[in-house]
This record gives sequence, C-alpha cells and structure tokens, in this order.
Amino acid sequence: MLHNMDYIIGIDGGGTKTVGILATKDGKTIAKTETGPSNYHVVGIEQTKNALTEIITQLKLKVPNSDLDSIHFCMGMAGLGRDEDREVIGKICDEIGISENRILTHDAHIGLVGGTGKQSGVIVISGTGSIVYGINEHGKEARAGGWGYILGDEGSGYDIAVKGLQAVARAADKREPSTELTNLILNRLDLSAPKDLIRWTHAASRDEIAKLASVVFNAVEMKDTKAEEIIDSAVSEFACAVETVIMQLEFTNPFDIVLSGGNLLNQSILANNLGRWIEKIIIDGTVILPKHEPAYGAVLLAMEQL
Repeated sequence: MLHNMDYIIGIDGGGTKTVGILATKDGKTIAKTETGPSNYHVVGIEQTKNALTEIITQLKLKVPNSDLDSIHFCMGMAGLGRDEDREVIGKICDEIGISENRILTHDAHIGLVGGTGKQSGVIVISGTGSIVYGINEHGKEARAGGWGYILGDEGSGYDIAVKGLQAVARAADKREPSTELTNLILNRLDLSAPKDLIRWTHAASRDEIAKLASVVFNAVEMKDTKAEEIIDSAVSEFACAVETVIMQLEFTNPFDIVLSGGNLLNQSILANNLGRWIEKIIIDGTVILPKHEPAYGAVLLAMEQL
C-alpha cells in the first residue's frame, strides 16, 4: 500500500439514517456503511455524536495507519446552512477528532452535487420535508421552501399526508364529497371511524404522518378526485419554487434539475407531472433523476476542494 495517500469520507446525516462513504482522492469508492439517524434536532446531540463516531470508526478501519491523518471529511446534514447548527455540529466534530480538513454543509447541497454529478444545478427534494435549492456556475446559491412543516414544506410527504387527513375530516362532516381516502387511510391505520383519527394524529410522530402520503398516491391510481387535487397542488408548489430559484440564479448555460427524496423517486406520478411542467416553463433545464446518492455528493464536494 502506498503511504500518505489522501482519502475522503463523505457523510449524509439524515433524520432516518446516516450514510458514510470512504473514497480515494480521485473518487473511487472503497467502502460504504450506514447507521441510525444523526439529525440532532430529531435525535439529540448525544445520539448524533454516537452515529457519526460509529460511521467514522468503521470507515477508518479500511485506511492504513500511516494515512489516518490524510483523510478529508465532508458532511451534509439538514440545517447545516445555519450558523447555530454549524456551531453545534462543528463542536461534535471537534470532539470526535475531525477538527481539520472538513467541510460542513447542508443536505440539499450534497444531494445536488451527487444528483447532478456537477457543482451546479437545481435540486427538488420531497421527503418527509421538502425544499428546492440551486447553485449557478459562479457559486451563487438560492433556495425556496424548506421552512419546516409548520411554515412550509409544501409538496413534502408530511404536507401531502396532512391534506389527505384533512380531506377525510371534511368528507366526514359532509363539507366535501366523499373520497376513497377515507377507507384507504382508516384501513392503513386499522381504525374504524374518521373520528378515531383525532387521537391517532395527536399521538403520531411527524414521520408516521408523512408515511401516509403513499395512501394519497394510491388513491390517485383509483382516480380519486380529491387525491388528484392534492398531488396537483404539490406539483404547482414545486413548479413555483423551481421557477423562483432559477430566476434568481440566472444560469448562462444549460443545467440539470434533479428530482430527489422518497416521494419523487418512488412515486412516478409526482415525478412525471412535475418533470413535464418544468420542461414546459424552463427552456435550458433538463429534468433528471440522481446520478449518485447524497453521501457520494459529499465525496465529490471534498474532491473539488482537494
């Protein structure tokens, strides 16, 4: 083994799981590992520290001892665009021995770089939460959405699910026509009547609620009018956010718009409808699915800085 080779560890720290990739400085993947969540807003500082320690310890086992001090780190996590979050995570990194050669950035950034395989473009993410984020050729950034589930996150799993639940409530009151969503949601949750949803929603976590988005997509396949409306509204929210971001960035060359997050990757109706809409309004943008996962985006970001 050659001594003093440079290595890169790229980490995607999420609210559901944390993924780490060890690569050579020219981007060849050597090892990949994953563990539980490391978003400290969700699981707390101690758990975040444990998850990161575990990922880094496992990946370091694959690096020869003589090269352990030539590892470059890049980590993407929700919220790391904000100073106070960067301080908290920075402190955790110091404590677990990553005090130099490190890049701390937010999850949309590594998602974009991994998704397009380039340092510029636009990403639309619809997971439990949602955001549209872009960087142009000059490194200028813009974002829309991503305000969290109370203020925004339009088109996210949580938003789609809550609208589905509200439709059941309105139909139960006869304020709106009946909808397939009523039976589909009650069956999924093993409840017998719409009024049982009151107790269920108060006890449910944000993730548990967001998972009901898949029921709304099922109802769309059954041609349920209300479900179709909910998905159409998600599409137009994203289209508006994409347009806003692209206007601010004033791209001078053709660029990619990558669709990411569970709802866009697993629900073709959302991805196809949004893709068609974007291609109508945006002349220079090409809609694509991600080329690489976000953790590899972190590797690419670190390579750029090496």
